[in-house]
Amino acid sequence: MLLVTFSASAEEVKILNLEDSLQIAQQNNLTVQSADQNLKSAEAQISVARAAMLPRLAASGNYTYFKNVQKSVIQAEGGFGFPIPGDDTNEMSTPNMDNEADLIELEFGAHHNVQGTVNLTQPVFAWGRYYYGYQAAKLKYEAAEKTLNAAYEKLRLDVYEAFYRVLIAQEFVKVAEQSVTLVKKQLGIAETSFDAGATTNFDVLRAKVLLANAESQLIRAKNGVKTAKNAFKTLLNLPFSEDVSVKGSFEIPKIEIQLDELIKLALEKRPEITQSQLNEQAGQKQLSVAKTLNLPDFAFFSNYQISHNERLTQMNRIWSLGLQINIPIFDGFASRAGVQQSESVLAQLQLGTKQVISAVEFEVRNAYLALLEAKTLIDVQRETVAQAQESVRIATIQFENGMITTVGLTDTQLALMQAKVNRLQAQHDYVVGLARLEKAIGQKIQ
Repeated sequence: MLLVTFSASAEEVKILNLEDSLQIAQQNNLTVQSADQNLKSAEAQISVARAAMLPRLAASGNYTYFKNVQKSVIQAEGGFGFPIPGDDTNEMSTPNMDNEADLIELEFGAHHNVQGTVNLTQPVFAWGRYYYGYQAAKLKYEAAEKTLNAAYEKLRLDVYEAFYRVLIAQEFVKVAEQSVTLVKKQLGIAETSFDAGATTNFDVLRAKVLLANAESQLIRAKNGVKTAKNAFKTLLNLPFSEDVSVKGSFEIPKIEIQLDELIKLALEKRPEITQSQLNEQAGQKQLSVAKTLNLPDFAFFSNYQISHNERLTQMNRIWSLGLQINIPIFDGFASRAGVQQSESVLAQLQLGTKQVISAVEFEVRNAYLALLEAKTLIDVQRETVAQAQESVRIATIQFENGMITTVGLTDTQLALMQAKVNRLQAQHDYVVGLARLEKAIGQKIQ
């Protein structure tokens, strides 16, 4: 039962096409997930910036218990130590401590005290400080959206490269297997000819060496498939224990777009350029905020307070409202330093935008030239494989009839194998090059 279970699980291979791979990568890729969390953080920053412009309402309350309250003793006549009417105002009446009837003990305060306060504050005028901050937060959110789009575009290219790397590795295995089959056939012919006395042992030995080399190439090709699959599974965030395979073809779509038009599209559609420009605009808003920090600001406030204790027959209620002005006088030159820092950040963002534009144009040019090179190689290799296959067929007949040696047959077989490898490599380079060009201009080429 264990053997049957193991065999069944070993046969389960997940076969993925390009669209399936892209969908899984978008769901599982850690870089995209990080960019998505960054977008959510930027969205929260908009709410924080908006909150600075809205009223702030705060409530507080407390209960205090005094086990012992403050007490004081006063004289019954002329209480609280003030002169009795009619007496000399320059002489204070002093309580007679020997006569307790002349003294009154009073308690100030209460044992149980309850107090509550509600405070309302609304910024009125701050030279646009809070509004600039809100605009900067919105611009940063839009920049974060472009960052997420750029992450998707980069992931799309990575999936294309990893997918077609596995696909071409699988095709290389097929070519290596065909080479092994051809050499085995050559070895069989050499052994038959040797047994018949038509050739020497040299042809047999050479065929055996070629077979060993072909089998070594096959082993390397199979190992290349494993390496490519591991990189593919890492990108899709799939477990290494899962056995996957890819299914696709090297379709060669034709495009007729000039380089100048591609560069223009890239400057308009590339998310990294838009992201850098939005960050630059946000930096300008932050500079505007920094310039208002040393200016007065006005705010409206209102307070409502209640208090009560056991000695009161009615609860105390106090309500007030007013306007508040804050005038910065000296902050240790912090405001000036903040403005200088914001100016420096803005200058860096402006330089960053220029660098991004230059890098995008360079990327488009490189991708375009690489695509033209791959297309040229495909045109060159179009008839090569057919010609090499015909050469192998003719050389095999000639070798069977003793017209050529093993060297001649081997040369034609190696040429066929190399032609197939070159054609596959050119097709791979074209498909991947097209994906790189689409990433460089920020959109698919129809």
